[in-house]
Amino acid sequence: MSKISPTKTTTLGMDDDSRALQGGEKKDEGSLPQRLMASIRNNLLFVLTLAAVLGGLILGVVIQQTVNPASTDILIVLLKFPGELLLRMLKCIILPLVVASVITGLGAINAKSCGKIGGVAVSYYITTTVSAAILGLAMVSIIRPGVGAQKPDEYDGTEDLSLNQNTNTLDTIMDLLRGAFPSNMVTATFGKDSTVLTNVTDGNSSYISRSVKFNMGSMNMIGVILISIVCGVLMSLHPEETAPLMKVIQAVNDLTMRLVNLVLWYSPIGIFFLIAGQFAGVPNFGAMLAQLGMYMVTVLSGIAIHFFIVLPLIFYIFTRRNPVTYYANMLPAMATAFGTDSSSATMPVTLRCVEDNNKIDKRISRFVIPVGATINMDGTALYEAVACIFIAQVVGRSLNFGEVIITGLTATLAAVGAAGIPSAGLVTMVMVLNAVNLPTDMIAVLLTVDWFLDRFRTITNVMGDALGCAIVQSCCEKELREMDQEAELKKLEEGELENEKPVNVIMGSSL
Repeated sequence: MSKISPTKTTTLGMDDDSRALQGGEKKDEGSLPQRLMASIRNNLLFVLTLAAVLGGLILGVVIQQTVNPASTDILIVLLKFPGELLLRMLKCIILPLVVASVITGLGAINAKSCGKIGGVAVSYYITTTVSAAILGLAMVSIIRPGVGAQKPDEYDGTEDLSLNQNTNTLDTIMDLLRGAFPSNMVTATFGKDSTVLTNVTDGNSSYISRSVKFNMGSMNMIGVILISIVCGVLMSLHPEETAPLMKVIQAVNDLTMRLVNLVLWYSPIGIFFLIAGQFAGVPNFGAMLAQLGMYMVTVLSGIAIHFFIVLPLIFYIFTRRNPVTYYANMLPAMATAFGTDSSSATMPVTLRCVEDNNKIDKRISRFVIPVGATINMDGTALYEAVACIFIAQVVGRSLNFGEVIITGLTATLAAVGAAGIPSAGLVTMVMVLNAVNLPTDMIAVLLTVDWFLDRFRTITNVMGDALGCAIVQSCCEKELREMDQEAELKKLEEGELENEKPVNVIMGSSL
């Protein structure tokens, strides 16, 4: 019997490209325009989204500068309408996406690994959020944007008592805990309980009455995620009994991701009109920059340091991966975050980017991303810390060291409680100001620039979640490998049992 030499085998096993390279021939990769067109085709969605962001900015500024302000109201409504449809579609997908992603992600992990993955994720959230708040305090203390700034005309030095009493730090903490343990699983999908404070006058005396009321219109995301986590962990403890239900939830998750892919192809249109409508509605860019220019510089500088230095440094220490490549793969999610101004609405795109582009294990991403979009708000923590000290500087109030520490802690807590929706940080800002007895009616001054700064905060929040996926995966790599080995062993055992059945039947018949 003739044997084929290894050299001959290698030559015969080569494809045409390999033989061409071995012979010194260079494979034709096409001209530069051809390679450029191929790259655009492969990244068409990102190219369209980036073009939508830039085009929306240009159109919005042109309209703001050329159209009569008296006739822009209906124009802005019409401009924002396609973007409103995009936000509605993304919000419609959030509930099934969060529930199915968390349950399928945790259901595929054993109970022991669930504890470590959750512990690493929460530790990462706390570390980055606290570091963002500290960075914000440092930036505003160094730059001091409020020193010498002119007080707004509408501020008369007295505090609006009704605004100050609308939110209390203790009530906010209790509302967070109420949200984590909803009284009804169904109502948690479209509303949540919150404390309402009311001034009551009884004769010559007055007091504050507290009542807990159910507010419809905003999903109790913390409650939904906690229920999903519990269900996912229980299903991982009883895989055989819950296998049929897991198949149904997996099918829901797959269907939701297909819906996400459809919505994403509409997203460039929606983002274009959202940004154009927002910029067209700005009354006066010059006045805005003159009044709050240094405040904007302080916030954006802090966000830039956290975004380009702090987060990549933490990412590299734990993963030893190139953060530039990771960031580049997340560009579609960043563009969507800038356009929609919502980390929750960006969640479908974030999941797609981390799983498809950055190759994050789905068991990690489908737990870390939904939870992070709810409680991991680095940009919001930094912004609220800066805003609080800025207001103190504007009104001439000097905060002592203890009050600065309280500001950082309450900013961190407020960021955790902020919803992943546009300008949610302004709602929780009242709690931070109350903690150090600053006037809450000064928040109205920040409204003129919040819509702009909020987009950069959202990008930071989204990237914090995405980087957290890689860090959690790196820290839990051993557990993931063990789970893969257990799954392979289980498949082998099941295959051996199936193969043994016909053998036993043959042996029995021969006897």
